[in-house]
Amino acid sequence: MFEMVPGCVAEAFAALDEANRHARAAEVAAMVAVAKAAELYEVDQEAVFEGMERVIFPGHAGTPGVGEFLAAEIAGILGISTGSALQRIADVLDVRFRFPRLWEAFLGGELRWWQVVDVTNRAAVLGVKAVEWLDRQLAWAMKVWSWQRILKHIDRWIVEADPAVAAERAEAERHRRDVEVSGITDGHCTIWGIVDAADGVAFDHALTAVARTLPAEEGDLRQRRAAAVGVLARRVSGQDALPAATVVVHVNATDPALRLVEPTEEVGGIAGSSPVASGAAVVERWGALLTSRLPGFLAGSRVTVRPVVDPWAISPETPHRPSVSLRTAVETLMPHDVFPYGATPSRSCDLDHTIPYADDGGPGQTRWGNLGPLSRFTHRVKTHGGWHLTQPEPGIFHWISPAGYQYLVTAQGTIRIASPTPAPGSRTPARVGGPTPTRGGAVAGNRGLGRRGMGPRHLTGAPGCPHEAG
Repeated sequence: MFEMVPGCVAEAFAALDEANRHARAAEVAAMVAVAKAAELYEVDQEAVFEGMERVIFPGHAGTPGVGEFLAAEIAGILGISTGSALQRIADVLDVRFRFPRLWEAFLGGELRWWQVVDVTNRAAVLGVKAVEWLDRQLAWAMKVWSWQRILKHIDRWIVEADPAVAAERAEAERHRRDVEVSGITDGHCTIWGIVDAADGVAFDHALTAVARTLPAEEGDLRQRRAAAVGVLARRVSGQDALPAATVVVHVNATDPALRLVEPTEEVGGIAGSSPVASGAAVVERWGALLTSRLPGFLAGSRVTVRPVVDPWAISPETPHRPSVSLRTAVETLMPHDVFPYGATPSRSCDLDHTIPYADDGGPGQTRWGNLGPLSRFTHRVKTHGGWHLTQPEPGIFHWISPAGYQYLVTAQGTIRIASPTPAPGSRTPARVGGPTPTRGGAVAGNRGLGRRGMGPRHLTGAPGCPHEAG
């Protein structure tokens, strides 16, 4: 006989159920807001100056274009990079315009966003007609199958939707064959790659064969297969020397792991370390290592030590392009793009003058306190996108977006410090609608083409919006 759970446990279950409903509703509201922003955001397509905002097509066949600077505003609001924001916009456009049945299921709370995006990303290569067929298959399956069962059939359905595209993908994969080794995390790397099927099977068998020759102390078969990768690599390098690699390692000079040694002890060109792991060294493009492991990591290497330059010791400069020492100091002190939530490494960025450089602006314009790394995209956003930037103190960047959101960016990260006051009577839009020309020449429902750009014609659920059609 069924027994009721204690009241306190039932309350916890009810709270969990309520929280799950709120999470789903919030997810729907967020994606509808992104869709609405993409629909209402306009671009002045008559502007022809270099660097001005363009209409781009981040989604796939059958999706409309959007203004490229929209991603900057959404990135700040969500606390993500501009690249992630552009991908979010692309995902919303793909689901809404390419998979209308999936979109309706998501709006109804039947699916989570990650499930929907998983499908649309898998089907990114399909054209409009093939996607329509796949969307119908999914609509049928969602009524009778679990999501896990659907996942087992999606790849087959994608092949069936367009066999010609499947053949092209197989040929393209042949040209994409590659093997990658990830950065270091917790002292280990991840290996990923695309290889010929026969090579993959042969490699799998080779790993198992070598693993079975290793002592049991190496662990179970799974762990010994991992160790076998190193055995195979060292055998090859013993026959044919591998090319030298250059890496940049950042270490805090005060780390005790580097100081508590005899000056004469050297391994691979640097002083040996204490056996106590007291800090971390960052290997650019790879990841972090305990400083105590640096001697082993750099064994046999030629090491060049470059101390960080004090930016205050560098005199202000007159040329637009900073000297190597000034650029190195700025890149070291500001390691990433200083746009809100920027993620691009500063070495890959432009050095932007916070107060724009002027040919007649006098000497000393290029200096610490008036420079900041910006990616090529965020540099254009700052120059042409209506964002306002000041640097109240060196290394502190105050941004104001065109919509009125304000952020403080330092080397430690981003803080949103102000949001615009909502207009009286405004509310979150519930739905979006209206037809528009789309990528690939197709016509997608629920979007209109405005006079200046990708503006709306027919909208619902946004009372009081100045763009709403009567």
